[in-house]
Amino acid sequence: MTLDRAAIERSLPHAGKMCLLDAVMQWDTTHIVCITAPTGAIHPLARGGIVPAVAAAEYAAQAAAVHGALLDGHSAPPGMLAKLSKVELHAKCIPADGRSLAVRARLLARGASGCLYAFEVDCAHHPIASGRLMVAFTESSPR
Repeated sequence: MTLDRAAIERSLPHAGKMCLLDAVMQWDTTHIVCITAPTGAIHPLARGGIVPAVAAAEYAAQAAAVHGALLDGHSAPPGMLAKLSKVELHAKCIPADGRSLAVRARLLARGASGCLYAFEVDCAHHPIASGRLMVAFTESSPR
């Protein structure tokens, strides 16, 4: 099952240009694969016309939020990004050459207080960043 940008925006607290994902290509109970439109100088995370590779963590956090919404069957993500760990930047910046990004997140653990994902972001099979992210569930989250 794939999702388009409109469905993704309904799953995230971000809208407009800050919604960085354009489609969910695949997902199941432990994985999600998303793609993005090419970046450029007007990208909301660009500085001096360049999107730093560390911005890949925001792409991954949005993929994890969409995955959580798909798993829980509701439109509002139940948590917030609490921690990044084991982040490796494989490039200095996200290429602005017209190619889209692939964002992969894998659910490693989920409990009452949050969940842990491993992520990878690449452009045309060239790694940009990888690591782990922790999502802390909010007080009002369903358990």
